[in-house]
Amino acid sequence: MNNYEFWEEYLKRVKKGIRKLCKEKDKLHIDLHIHSDYSADGKQSVNEILESTKSKGFDIIAITDHDSLDAYDELYNYVKDNLTTPIVIPGIEFTIDNREYGNQCHMLQLFVNPKDKIIQKNVKTNYDAMFNRSKLQFKRLNDNLAIKDILKNKKINISYDEYINYLLDNDMVPEYDTLCFYLIDKFKNKKITTFDVLSLLEKYNEQDVYEDRKKLKDKAYKRLRVKYEVNNLNMYNSRFLLSMLAVREVDDDWWDKPSSGSLSVNSYGQLKVEDINERYNIYFAHPTEKSLEIVDKIVKKKNNIVGLEMNIRNNYENIDNFYKILNNNNLIKIIGSDSHDSSLKFYQDMDYYLIDSDYFKNILN
Repeated sequence: MNNYEFWEEYLKRVKKGIRKLCKEKDKLHIDLHIHSDYSADGKQSVNEILESTKSKGFDIIAITDHDSLDAYDELYNYVKDNLTTPIVIPGIEFTIDNREYGNQCHMLQLFVNPKDKIIQKNVKTNYDAMFNRSKLQFKRLNDNLAIKDILKNKKINISYDEYINYLLDNDMVPEYDTLCFYLIDKFKNKKITTFDVLSLLEKYNEQDVYEDRKKLKDKAYKRLRVKYEVNNLNMYNSRFLLSMLAVREVDDDWWDKPSSGSLSVNSYGQLKVEDINERYNIYFAHPTEKSLEIVDKIVKKKNNIVGLEMNIRNNYENIDNFYKILNNNNLIKIIGSDSHDSSLKFYQDMDYYLIDSDYFKNILN
């Protein structure tokens, strides 16, 4: 039975299996930050995760989807009788509202029971918040002169209610990516390309009377012109559209000027640090070098933050800064890829994921 009791028993089996591995090997290959397609931006199935990490020789992994535990209903079919290779630790990555950190931060919880009502309550808070964010984003679209121009001249109708039905029909959640999927479908029907949208955004940005915002957007648009080559693949590229419509650092709740329609909504009712349950330990996900002082403050305020993630995507000019925060707060270092697809591009250096078995026992304790 896929219920609370099963997952409690599964967690016991996982810990027993990990202890056995720690006795058999001095070092283990471990990735504790992987996303399946149950994350809105995930592009790999649970089965693809299991196959790719097994092929690379991982001993232990954690599936840590954004604000979702849905992967475990599928994983149940793989683990109901035996542990998989690699062993899968159930986890989750929560999106946290924290202006001080830089709008949002992310926190991992590991060894969670996906049927635990306490963690499910946190998931529901962020799930409901996503719908609230979508409502705010539709208001922002009404402020975006370029989008209003397209909708009016091409006689395109969009609405929040229609978007929600679009999500239901396509089994999606209200995320940045899915909103852009919806808009791309609308534009494609009228042969409005992403490059057409960018040209209009640039045109109206030139008319913005607020120079600070104008400069931020101009810089973003120029970067996108360089990044995205004019070709058929990019004509209706949802990631391209998202990057141009959700320019960061403008229009959010601290912005003291009228909205220009950026979809970058960072505070929308999601969990704050103090809201996260204290049943499961927290690991601060992929802290940047610039944010380490803020991380230090957050760690000192929240009792069950026990570790920091060293992520292969992060580059530190001075790695000592990371270890200073780690050691001063007696935290555990975990290793993660933050992988969202099965390309294996983050697994070229497998030594990065090697952890001393004795050290990894700290997580079990």
